Amino acid sequence: MAQTAMAEDLTLEFDKKHEACLERIAVDSELAYEEALIWRSQGGGRRAKHCVAMALFGLGHPDEAAFKLDNLAKDTNAGTPTMRANFYFEATNFWLDAGNPQRAYKSATDGLDLKYDHEDLRIARARAYAKAGRYDYAQTDLTSVLTLSPNRIDALRYRADAHFNQGNLKQAKIDIERALDLDPTIIETAVLRGRINEAIRKAKAKDKTASQ
Repeated sequence: MAQTAMAEDLTLEFDKKHEACLERIAVDSELAYEEALIWRSQGGGRRAKHCVAMALFGLGHPDEAAFKLDNLAKDTNAGTPTMRANFYFEATNFWLDAGNPQRAYKSATDGLDLKYDHEDLRIARARAYAKAGRYDYAQTDLTSVLTLSPNRIDALRYRADAHFNQGNLKQAKIDIERALDLDPTIIETAVLRGRINEAIRKAKAKDKTASQ
């Protein structure tokens, strides 16, 4: 019992230190990085390694951060499958930020192998597909998410974009209007609707001219 209590106290201490490290990144990324490196060398484990990666991103090195998160997620001692899938999710986003959709796809797929129903990972992989020009594959992943969570605004917007880039303006319009109905305040959604409406207007004008 005493050993269990000590382990719980240590876990709580590490959780608090991890939280403080992440908060410090927003204030001073360089200091947070240096302190995380020291903590890692002192046995800080997955929390210290995670903070090192997040600090690197804060310092403007998304590719290095993503690489470290991938390595952390691969470690079977780095937490539960859900924790490791979340590391892969962060890595995916950082690879996308670094302009590397191929590595983003790999991270997302590895994460989904751990947790198939991780919706954020599936959306992130759809974004990687879209960045690589595979809008059909992106659409498939997004449809999988929307089948389980039909009110996910981000999935609706990304699927509208996938439809739009495949020339399916009717379905793009349906998805983007649904997203706006759910939340009319999101600027990205409104901007995409404007692009879709303009494409529809031009298509109608072209058809009218052709029929004359």
